Amino acid sequence: MNKRENQRPPGAADWHARMALRGGPVTHALARAGALLFAFAGALVMLGVVVLYAANPGEEAMDNSVAANVVGGIVVFVPIGAVGLGLIGLAAQYAARSWLRTPTEAERRAARDAEARTARFAREGLRPEGRWARSFETCARSVTAFHAVVGTLPEGAARSWFADIGETLDGELSEALRLARLGESLQPGDTGEPSAMSLKVAELLRAAETSFAETTERAAAIALGLRDDSDFVRVRAQLDMLAEQAPNLRAEGLT
Repeated sequence: MNKRENQRPPGAADWHARMALRGGPVTHALARAGALLFAFAGALVMLGVVVLYAANPGEEAMDNSVAANVVGGIVVFVPIGAVGLGLIGLAAQYAARSWLRTPTEAERRAARDAEARTARFAREGLRPEGRWARSFETCARSVTAFHAVVGTLPEGAARSWFADIGETLDGELSEALRLARLGESLQPGDTGEPSAMSLKVAELLRAAETSFAETTERAAAIALGLRDDSDFVRVRAQLDMLAEQAPNLRAEGLT
């Protein structure tokens, strides 16, 4: 079996990864070298002032040569401009870095979700970043989406029929969890040569992932036509087909 590449939770991204996702080129430049950029700009501004001063010196410098005025101006004014704007740039650099380091609400929410998933998988005996946990989570997401579809339906017979199928999916999801735990015990850590039994477990879970996803997608399609559909016989036939499409892990078992 091919190994899937482990994915870090979105909330666990380090500063450099966040730098690549947040802000624009100006913000990134300020965060990396704001003090240097401002100091360079200050030096250039003062160099221009020096040139203008050398071209039109005051009375105290009228007797100096142009070269002397330029050199004197560079020695005095350029460092002042570089240091002055450099300090402003330093403040801007720290402000930009602070903003880039501060997680957004979406990042904080993703971090909380990731921590919750880690704790839940630990309670269930699954390695959070392992393939067995990922497989079970895929199944669980589909079941959660199915219940969300049920929640959009008005009260009535159709919603009750959907709810009955949802209870079946909940039972199948429990079986998927049992299989994931079994796979974790047979081949923990995604290492070593997989046994015939672990391959069988993985095959069942892959089939369950597909079946859960297809059932939820089909349920959503049926739900779209329910509000204006008074042909309950046809709707019930569709729901019977939906029930047949649902995973049946408990019946299949391991042989």
